[in-house]
Amino acid sequence: MSLAVKTLTTLSSTMGSTVEYTLTLLGFDTYRLKTRAKSFWALATMTETEIDSYLGSYILFDGDWSNDNGKNYSHIVDYYHVINHLCAMGNVEKMYIPPLRDATVGLVANQDLYEEKMMADIGLEPDGSHKTKKVLDIGCGRGRIAMHTATATGAMVEGINLDPSQIDNAQHYSDKIGLGDVTNFRVGNLNDKLPFADETFDASYEVQAFTYMKDKVAVFKEIYRVLKPGAKFSYLDWVLLDNYDPANPVHVDHVNRTMPFIGAVDNPRYQEIEAAMTKAGFRVLLSEDASIGGHQGPLINSERKTYWWLRSFARFFLPRRFIKMLRRLREDAESFVEADRLRIATTSYQIVCQKPPFDK
Repeated sequence: MSLAVKTLTTLSSTMGSTVEYTLTLLGFDTYRLKTRAKSFWALATMTETEIDSYLGSYILFDGDWSNDNGKNYSHIVDYYHVINHLCAMGNVEKMYIPPLRDATVGLVANQDLYEEKMMADIGLEPDGSHKTKKVLDIGCGRGRIAMHTATATGAMVEGINLDPSQIDNAQHYSDKIGLGDVTNFRVGNLNDKLPFADETFDASYEVQAFTYMKDKVAVFKEIYRVLKPGAKFSYLDWVLLDNYDPANPVHVDHVNRTMPFIGAVDNPRYQEIEAAMTKAGFRVLLSEDASIGGHQGPLINSERKTYWWLRSFARFFLPRRFIKMLRRLREDAESFVEADRLRIATTSYQIVCQKPPFDK
């Protein structure tokens, strides 16, 4: 490398560090700024092929896996290839709308509050004292919940996810922030045999990933197999509630429109999940909407407002087809809010189960 190139590289690095330091002093979250900038650039430079693949992935939401319309796992990867970047543009880097735990704070803080509740529910109080424990995160996405769990509990957290790009992101970021020794991420399909020995984990959880289950009982049997005796598993996901009436076209329309907004393929009632857990050998310990008051609407609406500037910029800087896509997502979000208001469906339903021996 020539002296001139070395000098320019050093100068660029120094200037970048200086700008980052200055922004930090001014109170800006430089990590979020950089993440948003990278995602915006990825969206702005996305090819027609990538956009077509994303739009084609909507075949996922035409009925569940029993509808053999050509949907397959590649559609999941194509869907998240775009949704990952859209979520990173707002406050949904963890890729989920959490239960509303505290109406006085925002979406990210409510994610942290739910995750700490979940940790306690599976026997890992977030006090850093569980350094000998091992936890499995199924459908870990970009690993941010796993990193929070490892930091808060002290446990070692293994994460599996279908999308190689999300796994690469998780591993890279975990190493960057010094959690590489207490987290590990690998590509894996929750519908396959889990790549772990019997009775490996002290606890496990999933957060809004189990809509992709094909055989619910089989999936829970695999979780049962890799958990140690007495270990607990927490499920948080999209379910239909008691108010949902399949004969009501308004209910059906709101649910069908919400599905692509949240990436849901399946629409189970919570009782179906409880039954599958029981058939696999678990005992259900907790089954409830984890949102205080039973509504996520305030969080959904708050996040919708953070995207107003993206819609404005899209008209000038993003491919024209994205404007149609953003309009559709906005309309789907409105159905999500209405489904929440009517109490017909939610993504904040939590079920905790335990492998025997059971707590007394």
